[in-house]
Amino acid sequence: MRDNDKIFSLYKKRMTVAAVTSSVCYGLIIGGGVAFIAALLSWLLSYNGVWIAVGTGLGSAIISGILLFFFKFRPNEHSVARRMDTMGLEERTITMYDLQNTDSPIAEIQRRDACDKIQNVSQSQIKTAFPVFAAGKVAAVCLGVALCAAIGMTLVTSLTEAGVIPGPGIVVAEQDRFVTVSYAVQNDEGGEIEGEFEQIISPGESTEPVAAVAEDGWIFVRWSDGVLTTERQDTNVEEDKEIFAIFEEIGDGEDEDADDPLDNENEGDYDQNAPNPDKNDGAGNSGDVGNGGEGESDNGSQGDGNGTGEGGQEGQGHGDGKGEGAGGGWSDSNMIYDGETDYRNEKDNYYDQAMDIINGNNNLPPEISDFIEDYFGSI
Repeated sequence: MRDNDKIFSLYKKRMTVAAVTSSVCYGLIIGGGVAFIAALLSWLLSYNGVWIAVGTGLGSAIISGILLFFFKFRPNEHSVARRMDTMGLEERTITMYDLQNTDSPIAEIQRRDACDKIQNVSQSQIKTAFPVFAAGKVAAVCLGVALCAAIGMTLVTSLTEAGVIPGPGIVVAEQDRFVTVSYAVQNDEGGEIEGEFEQIISPGESTEPVAAVAEDGWIFVRWSDGVLTTERQDTNVEEDKEIFAIFEEIGDGEDEDADDPLDNENEGDYDQNAPNPDKNDGAGNSGDVGNGGEGESDNGSQGDGNGTGEGGQEGQGHGDGKGEGAGGGWSDSNMIYDGETDYRNEKDNYYDQAMDIINGNNNLPPEISDFIEDYFGSI
């Protein structure tokens, strides 16, 4: 066998060529089928996928051809010896291959006999046993069908994309899409959400109502998207949302700077009726119950009060008239509301109107008249 390596190598080359052609053939069959399917789907779905079909077809052909050659069709010495015996050698070649490492006289005689027979085979026997295209007629037919189908379908898809021929007219329904709306409490403190806090709806629909409920000691401030009402229902929702309810803890309302009203007399945020030792108090003269006098503050502002004397004396300072109902103290800082209106002027106008009603309506019951007077006298 070692003396006849050249003869053996010649037949191995012929068999390798046949293996390559077979691998290419079956690879093209597989690639053509993949390209046809890709082009068909692109055409049915009206998707511009011509180059996808071409790329996947060629890729599949190359990969499958390489795999087929190395794992199925690549010849070895044993397969070559068996193929050589099909030329009428009656297993002389495979026997020679099995006895290649044997130096016995019988093995030498067998090798010489096999070599003589191999040298005497005809060209027709060689072509029959070692054809260039060994895949067979069925594979050739399948190859032709696959290539024609792939090329034809790819051409149809290309013409459809170019607008030369109409498409299949198949409309693929859009997959259902949903949006999620989540309601939660910011930092998980201060309250809770009443209702379904996570809702999945279709685009454009409305959510179910929810409400932000504060815990004891907390108040609801707003929702994170600016909504101020505790209850809400979102309408025409088109995208996912995450909304937080914001709560605030209620303080005791005390200010350290307001502990001593005497230190803040000009800020208007303390009890104006608290007595001030630095101010002069005015008291009505003793006598029958009557209307108290008006007290003037340092800056000339006036406050009303009820004294226990008939025709109470006018008091200086905060106008703290002694008797039933202390006189109100005034300061400029707390007499303005809505940014521009003086509270005292508004109060005096309403007071004058009330007195006109009392004086001009003789049928008004005394208890009503007294109530009105008492009310305006207390503010």
